[in-house]
Amino acid sequence: MLITALEKRKGEGYALFVEGEYALTLNQETLVTEGLRAGQEITPEQLTDLHRKADLRRAREHALYLLEKRSYSREELIRKLSRTASLEAAHAVADRMEELGLIDDDAYARLLADHLWRYKGYGEGRIRQEMARRGLDRERIGRELERLREENPPDDVAEKLCAIICRKYARYLNDEKGINKTVQALLRLGYSYEDIRRALRHVRDREEDNYAD
Repeated sequence: MLITALEKRKGEGYALFVEGEYALTLNQETLVTEGLRAGQEITPEQLTDLHRKADLRRAREHALYLLEKRSYSREELIRKLSRTASLEAAHAVADRMEELGLIDDDAYARLLADHLWRYKGYGEGRIRQEMARRGLDRERIGRELERLREENPPDDVAEKLCAIICRKYARYLNDEKGINKTVQALLRLGYSYEDIRRALRHVRDREEDNYAD
């Protein structure tokens, strides 16, 4: 087969044509490293290798772009990269990002669990769901939930729920329908019936104390 043309594209890209047909786009570095030029013969094996290298480069550049924006778990990054690159390239790039310390599932799991608990106000059920959605394995999720339980005993959870109820749902607590609406909203946030009942009881007790005063 013959390389019939190399056409400059936007940025550093060059479109490579083989036998008059577009084959792939390469960056200038690859072009120079491989010594490619119009009129040069190329084998199917060489062309396949160029496709693999281009795929890997795109995946690597995409990964660095994504990781500039926020942290990712390994599985989440692979899923993201495999939308525009081969699964093989996505795994290889994820391996490299781990070697460089740019992804760390243990650190990511801890930061995510804390963020969902402290800033999103989620309960254990919703935290578990969100962490799984982000590609974290069951063992890591279990460890982080256990840590949160140790750091936040039931009374602390009840206190947190009381604050959420008073801030967002106090106006619904005047009748059974409103209470049920509040319970359903808190269940969606991932709290258990037991935690919700305890918090509602605390809120009612405080209201009665305030009324008595």
